[in-house]
Amino acid sequence: MKTLQFKTLIFIALIATAFSSCTKSSDIDYPTLKQVYFAENFDNTGGTALPAGWNSYAEMGTRLWSGGVYAGDGYATVTAYGSGDAANISWLISPAIDMDQHEGESLSFQTCHDKYVTSTSNSLEVYVSKDYNGNFGASHWTKISYNSTLPYPFTSSYAYVNSGEIDLSYYTGTLHFAFKYTGINPSTGAYQVDNVKIVY
Repeated sequence: MKTLQFKTLIFIALIATAFSSCTKSSDIDYPTLKQVYFAENFDNTGGTALPAGWNSYAEMGTRLWSGGVYAGDGYATVTAYGSGDAANISWLISPAIDMDQHEGESLSFQTCHDKYVTSTSNSLEVYVSKDYNGNFGASHWTKISYNSTLPYPFTSSYAYVNSGEIDLSYYTGTLHFAFKYTGINPSTGAYQVDNVKIVY
């Protein structure tokens, strides 16, 4: 009987200890869901138009970025196909982003190309500028890295690749980001950009 009572007391003590050591909800660090500061999915372009605030600039050749729609899904697209130019360099420039509104901002997007992009001489790069004001020639652009892994050659349908999160937290003031397309003959396939987002 004494052994049973002793074991019972030990069990109660263990239960009490366990409950007294539980972490209170206020002490737990729950992961914070990121808030969307800027987003563009190009779904409301009205066909070939770019969304308000977006601009395209042809640094070389004649081709510009435009809107596109497939199966109800919008995107931004550009191609050198049929341009007759030896090379096309075309920029898709974002609206102005105020980087003083939040902290910890990061940029992400999706990109893809068609099967006619068969050479790495055709590319899609991403840049940022702190002094772009509509005059491309007077602005300065800095290249930023992202996950640009796309298959060569691409022999099936379009497949989007996620960029990963690009840290923009160290930028202040007004910022523009831009997608720079380079298309050089004879490989002159199309690129697409979609689901652009800045979160904090």
